[in-house]
Amino acid sequence: MKYVILWFRIFYGVHLLYSSLRHYLTTWSVVIPGPGGRFVAALNEVGVYQIVKAIEGVVGLCLVFNLFVPLVLVIEFPISVIIFILNFFVVGTGMQLFTGPQEVVLNGLLILFYGGYYRPLLRARVTPQPLWRRPV
Repeated sequence: MKYVILWFRIFYGVHLLYSSLRHYLTTWSVVIPGPGGRFVAALNEVGVYQIVKAIEGVVGLCLVFNLFVPLVLVIEFPISVIIFILNFFVVGTGMQLFTGPQEVVLNGLLILFYGGYYRPLLRARVTPQPLWRRPV
């Protein structure tokens, strides 16, 4: 199981790195038809798309090099969900039918594989625990 998880982590990391680097280093872009394309164009116009691609790049590097994996998976999850909704439900054609589910499935599986790190976050009632104090 250790090697399966390693493969998923590295595959997803390389996928995110490729997506980020393709955006920044090439003029080639994916043409998204219809309202999905207009949505991405609007994100690009206001600068949000560049931030998303930068986050993907950092998350990809962290996953490939096994750095802060539980944290970066949580950071990437909302982006994965938006990509899934946009690709699967809004665009719903061609490659988008594959890439949307792939994004959310890989991110979701990795969150499950690293789920033990999230267990302390699932407490219903907690008291403050500042970083500068030792846990009680």
